[in-house]
Amino acid sequence: MIKAAYHTIKFWIVIILLSMVLGTLAVLARLFDSSNNLSHKISSLWGRGLCVLNGIRVDIEGLEHVRVDRAQIYIANHQGFFDIFALNAYLPAQIRWVAKSSLFKIPFVGWSMTASGYVPVERGNRKKSYQAFLATIEKLKAGNSIVIFPEGTRSEDGTIGPFKKGGPLLSVRSGAPLVPVTLMGTGSIIKKGSGIIKPGRIRIIISPPISSQSVSEDKEENVLHNLRDIICKNYENLKSQQDREEKKIQAG
Repeated sequence: MIKAAYHTIKFWIVIILLSMVLGTLAVLARLFDSSNNLSHKISSLWGRGLCVLNGIRVDIEGLEHVRVDRAQIYIANHQGFFDIFALNAYLPAQIRWVAKSSLFKIPFVGWSMTASGYVPVERGNRKKSYQAFLATIEKLKAGNSIVIFPEGTRSEDGTIGPFKKGGPLLSVRSGAPLVPVTLMGTGSIIKKGSGIIKPGRIRIIISPPISSQSVSEDKEENVLHNLRDIICKNYENLKSQQDREEKKIQAG
């Protein structure tokens, strides 16, 4: 209990300090770089700092599938709060996040999101949601990548839920490929509905991209099924690997 309290207090101190310092730097960077690229790089340091300073190890496979010279749409399972921190920190690409508009009102955090060119969306407002959709397409056409969590919400027990529509249409409209991303371990660091921090290991697998042409030639439900199938298989492989490692440690 004491250990959990220590890690939790430390996390909130770190996130507040990093938000104040790096949030301010991201806003200042926007004054000198209208592309938002420098501001995003500073924002990515925020995520990396949260992982490193809180003792969270991030292992990532498949970086050869990340393109820094063109836009990609990363389709990821949503395991926990740290998904965003880990992907923002360890994906070496210019990402423009699509996030709830209320987050943009948070001091320092919201300011840095605006400076980084992220897209606010009001999901309860159909007109503004469509405007955010169009803005996202423009970000992709400008060469920026985005991340989508097609489950729509964080998993409570690690189970990967059904994928909602949206990603394939973005791919067809923008010409950007879909890239399956598998995450494991983030859900154990901060469980859904809890503010308690338990440092652990995050594993990320980036799979080969699916071209927008392939997406346009198939039905949307088939594309979503294939994406989910890839991510589920990777997740099961990671889980099996983790179980073997734990047994080896216990035996050893």
